[in-house]
Amino acid sequence: MRYGIMFTVKSPTSSNRKVTVMDFKMARQITFTIDEIEGDEMEDDLKEYMRGQLKKLETGYWDYTGKNTKGHKALNEE
Repeated sequence: MRYGIMFTVKSPTSSNRKVTVMDFKMARQITFTIDEIEGDEMEDDLKEYMRGQLKKLETGYWDYTGKNTKGHKALNEE
């Protein structure tokens, strides 16, 4: 398997989610919104993988639910 979803974050202002995926073959993380799956910029094999995961994405299966949602700045303030 080339890809694996690491986590998703639901936007507080819309129903769109940001998805962070690990590309094991290229040893990189890719972050994008669900809307971008239908765009032209994403690799076809990643689009295919993500389409197979849409039902789980919509249920919030990978949603990050921790209290630190502002990144490293929030960690430094505690």
